[in-house]
Amino acid sequence: MNEILSSNLTQFIWGLSAFVVFALILFKIGVKHILVAVDAREAKIRKDLLDAEEAAGQAKRQREESEKERKAHEGRIAELMAEVRRDAEEHKAKLIEHGRVEIEAMRVRALREIEAARHSAVAGMRKQIAEIATLVAEKAISERIDAAKHEDLITAALARSDAQNA
Repeated sequence: MNEILSSNLTQFIWGLSAFVVFALILFKIGVKHILVAVDAREAKIRKDLLDAEEAAGQAKRQREESEKERKAHEGRIAELMAEVRRDAEEHKAKLIEHGRVEIEAMRVRALREIEAARHSAVAGMRKQIAEIATLVAEKAISERIDAAKHEDLITAALARSDAQNA
């Protein structure tokens, strides 16, 4: 059993020594690369976090600027709307005034037409009265008539004139 132990022990020590040498070589070569890779990854993550914070700050500033611009635009829109309302009121007032002027012109024109029609009617009536008076005078001259006959002739002439006008 000693022989087995001693041969196994020797193999065990050589195996253990080979493992330790391998681990040391791996540690010397591999750990540096692993640490460098971990450090690089850590630096990248740190840089990405800083970039993300900077981007968040920029986004916040842009949002604030956008909000300011929106408020400024809303103010400008309110000004434009007020201006449009004023213009609309002015246009409305102009239209109303124009309508009043047209109505006044129509009223004046209608009054002139009424006056012309009244004048024409008066002239027509005078003409008819003159014609009737001429007829009555003609009849009165052509025949000697008494006052009753004269009234009958005037009434008949007026009746005839009314019938012609109607």
